[in-house]
Amino acid sequence: VALAKRLGIVSVMGPEEDVLQRFIMAGDLVSADHILRVCGDSPLIDLELMNSLAHQHLAQKSDLTIPAGDIPRGTGTEMVRFSLLKEISQKATLKPYREHVTVYIYDHPDQYIINQVAPPAYLQGKTFRLTVDTDKDFLVMDKIYSRFFNASQSVVNLKKVIPYLEAHPEIANLNADVIQKDWRL
Repeated sequence: VALAKRLGIVSVMGPEEDVLQRFIMAGDLVSADHILRVCGDSPLIDLELMNSLAHQHLAQKSDLTIPAGDIPRGTGTEMVRFSLLKEISQKATLKPYREHVTVYIYDHPDQYIINQVAPPAYLQGKTFRLTVDTDKDFLVMDKIYSRFFNASQSVVNLKKVIPYLEAHPEIANLNADVIQKDWRL
């Protein structure tokens, strides 16, 4: 928060155990109509996917828009109607619903308009683990950023990273044995 203030970046601090409430606070702060959700442990976002999600979400007047099919863990994002998050916040009391923001929608799909958007071809069906939950994940990310990060660009280009990982399985395999935690436990 101190760094954000020094850099002139708007930030929100809220209850540590209630991610949904922090989203509500952030959305209220900027008078949001929709939230494009990117997880903090997922530093490799894909701008093409995000743009596609946003355009489809708004065009289809969806409650939630997500990537269709399998993409690398850590590259996904979601777009959700902000007023729906506020509605969920009023009725969702279970810890998983407070911690994982959109899980309530997934658990009640008959109540909401959920739109799935085809991801770019270079992400489709890829099983790489590109999130940062463990030391092994950090090691993979360190190798990717060492090779692809450019201070003049704000985002590492996944269109280049994916073929690199396919050509260098020794890097992708560094965290291939990490078992994703079951968030419901």
